[in-house]
Amino acid sequence: MRRYNFRRFYFIIRKLFLRTYHPTFIATNFSDIRSSVMIFGVLSAFTSMVSLFFVDSLVRTKEASFWIAFFRISALLICFTAYISAKKRFRFFERHIFSFTGFFVTSLILIYIPMMVYDKPNHSYYLYGSAIVIASSAIILWIEPVRIFLLSLLYVFIFIPLHLNFSENLGFDRFVFYQDILIVTFLLGMGFTANLLINFWRFEEYRSKIRLRITVGKLLRINQKIHDLSRIDSMTDLFNRRHLLEQFDLYKKRSKREDFYIGLVILDLDHLKAINDKFGHKQGDLAIQAFGKTLKSRVRSTDIAARIGGDEFCILASPVDSIGLETLTESIREKIEILRIPVYNQPGETIQITVSIGATMFGSNEDPTFDELYHKIDTALYASKNAGRNRITILPPTNSIA
Repeated sequence: MRRYNFRRFYFIIRKLFLRTYHPTFIATNFSDIRSSVMIFGVLSAFTSMVSLFFVDSLVRTKEASFWIAFFRISALLICFTAYISAKKRFRFFERHIFSFTGFFVTSLILIYIPMMVYDKPNHSYYLYGSAIVIASSAIILWIEPVRIFLLSLLYVFIFIPLHLNFSENLGFDRFVFYQDILIVTFLLGMGFTANLLINFWRFEEYRSKIRLRITVGKLLRINQKIHDLSRIDSMTDLFNRRHLLEQFDLYKKRSKREDFYIGLVILDLDHLKAINDKFGHKQGDLAIQAFGKTLKSRVRSTDIAARIGGDEFCILASPVDSIGLETLTESIREKIEILRIPVYNQPGETIQITVSIGATMFGSNEDPTFDELYHKIDTALYASKNAGRNRITILPPTNSIA
């Protein structure tokens, strides 16, 4: 139980404190990161200018006043450089944005050290100022908690000893000293806590968007699968009647635009009932699947091969001419005629199937419905069956369908 609690505690600490920004997270929020650097640069520059004209003017000696003004102007230049780098999106800024930001904040903090040295009577002011810089950067800037923690350690190991030293030199007041330490500790703690919460919310929002994107992707794939299932025959992997009818109308429109002939072919397996009666319906299904595979291998990429029911199949060929239609149907008939299908419960045994075919064409000046055209070709299919099966009957194109 203790081991479990320790792991859970470590997981929470790592998730809140040690987690760094992922490259995709940075790329997703890069615009906001730039904006935060620009806003922080403007605010820091504004506070430096206010301090330069109002607070630093109270410095007693000219030498100290000169150096403090020098460091204030240096802080302004640092803020200006950060603002311009973020606004212009310099290549170095984009590639090393968090190293740049960390260096920017660290430079602002370190500038307070010489100002404390030159203005010892007002060292508490610079102590507070550097703590406020860390707290405000933790809240405004996109900085990981571990970086804020390191900045806070830098502050504690440099500014607190300086503050203690100057306090002792100027007359140590224990109450004032501990009051100052309490205030800056509160500022650092508030900034660090706010940084933890803000980063947690940022990551949670990012993870929610990622989960939403994944869920939407899954739904799109499921919808695509449902759409495919609604137009694909599950037994043969050919298209079904519904998809064939949809494509028939589209092919007619395209035929009118580009002026070409469309061929419609009906194919019916011969003696499938006898195969079912003799070998069982599983063997009949194997025969249908073998025929569907052969049919799929014979048609062109521009043709639509579909199973429209039972042992009846259909091809929508486009564009096609009389010779092409005859070549297509004859290649299918010959391929099926030499096809041998293994008997599933009798090893070494095979069966032969044949197909009867009816076909016709229509041009761009015709506008038949599928049912009208199908009825016409159905007569050609029965003509093939009545002629002994394993035959092809192609009706000549006409200008109208009666």
